[in-house]
Amino acid sequence: MKKQLLLGLVVLAFALTATAQENPIAKGSWFLGGHVFFMSQGGDLFKVGDESPTTFSLAPEFGYFISPGLFIGAMVDYTQFKIGEFKNTDMGVGPIVGYYFNLDKARTDVKGSVYPYIKAFFNYMSIKAEDGVDEEKWTGTQIGGMAGINFLLSEAVALDLGVMFSADNAKPEFNGVEGESYSGTSMQIGAGVTYFILK
Repeated sequence: MKKQLLLGLVVLAFALTATAQENPIAKGSWFLGGHVFFMSQGGDLFKVGDESPTTFSLAPEFGYFISPGLFIGAMVDYTQFKIGEFKNTDMGVGPIVGYYFNLDKARTDVKGSVYPYIKAFFNYMSIKAEDGVDEEKWTGTQIGGMAGINFLLSEAVALDLGVMFSADNAKPEFNGVEGESYSGTSMQIGAGVTYFILK
């Protein structure tokens, strides 16, 4: 009886350890991800004449889970849109923090799991605006948040569907002199892939 109990405890401990190792949002795990977002923009910052462009952005990110579900990391935001001869290219980088929700902690099969998440970020922006003749350089900041879900296609790869909102502020620089500041907002819907590096 004692041997059976001991064997049962060993098997249970092994199963729990294996489950913990397979949990993609466990403390000590990493993730690499990225989105392609399609966005609708508004405000003076994004207007070209009477038009507000619709475009896309790429947002790669990585994070480290400091506790189950809670991560810190960094993201890069690259955005480009063009209307006629006018082209605007934005590059931002900054910290990101967020939380993945484990809705079914009793689940042992990671594949097929769904992890909703919320994220907040702050980026320093470098912007280049061209109209075919002149070129302007702008600097600014971007603060925002994301919400979405990760659907695990395997133990480490997830389909990521999300919505991102950001408030942007930028000002041009002419020969080292800063111009008037402009602000605007972005709402983006996108999809991507997340790769979890299990601890």
